[in-house]
Amino acid sequence: MTHYWFISTKYRRNSKLALFTFLLAFVVILLGAYTRLTDAGLSCPDWPHCYGFITAPHTASQLQDAAQKYPMAPVDIKKAWTEMTHRYFAGTEGILILILAFSILFTRKAKDVKAKTIAFALIALLGVQVMLGMLTVTEKLKPVIVLAHLLTGISILSVLWWAYLDVHVHDDSFVKKTSPLLIPWIWLGLLIVAIQITLGGWVSTHYAGLACIDFPYCNGQLLPNLQLNKADTDLITIHMLHRLGALVTAIYLGILALFLFGKSSFKSIALLIFALVVLQITLGILNIVWLRPVWVALIHHSVAIILLLTLITALVKAYFQSRDNRYGSFLA
Repeated sequence: MTHYWFISTKYRRNSKLALFTFLLAFVVILLGAYTRLTDAGLSCPDWPHCYGFITAPHTASQLQDAAQKYPMAPVDIKKAWTEMTHRYFAGTEGILILILAFSILFTRKAKDVKAKTIAFALIALLGVQVMLGMLTVTEKLKPVIVLAHLLTGISILSVLWWAYLDVHVHDDSFVKKTSPLLIPWIWLGLLIVAIQITLGGWVSTHYAGLACIDFPYCNGQLLPNLQLNKADTDLITIHMLHRLGALVTAIYLGILALFLFGKSSFKSIALLIFALVVLQITLGILNIVWLRPVWVALIHHSVAIILLLTLITALVKAYFQSRDNRYGSFLA
């Protein structure tokens, strides 16, 4: 039997640390979304400090000093604390990622390529994420940088989830055999969801969520004129591309869920995929007709990520059950 890097009791602490870091990473992503939705992304004009302080300025002397240093950026204490809370949680996540990565590197044999790949991937993604976190401030929330920051955060979350799942591939639900033909179709679903999340992030970073204020129409038109050559600036085009992407995603995942439902060991995952798709469509519609309340947008954001993680779970499960190297033995 293949020995995975979380299997023995000695290494189960890595499993617990991976789960805790994963949960914290999820919170960090939601805090980032909340910061963006409440327009608090530039509430601290410098990085990593906030008006030169390690906390949001709040005393009379700090506020006076901040006003002198940054006369063009008046302090909004509530928004500044929102931004700094996000930074504190992100910093804690970064420390835990390093602890987890080095724990993996120093507790496994040099030939354990899979474990070390996870460790180095986490370190590399963390380095990129720190740089992007700085650039989001110094480049004044440039959309492409904010989107890259979001996607890197989701990538870190995905690797942490993948790492945590590694111990559970030995559970009874993973042992049943299945056809390796499932794998490419799950990969395709994962790719489609990743593209749709990217389109959603593009909407968010351009604040295009309310470019269309009705549904299924867009400002009275079923299919407005799309300016694809201006997909980085035209808000209606940005919004509608996300809607069209949602249609493609829903159709494909619906078919995939039906197919997976026919496999006994994938029934629960199939039902979860179907339920998440229905919920996500509902939230997307409510986001528009209710004029994007923050709480709906946050749940919409969360469900998209959970859907991605569900497909990763299905993929790990399919790899382990198939034991087929033709489609990649990295997880098998």
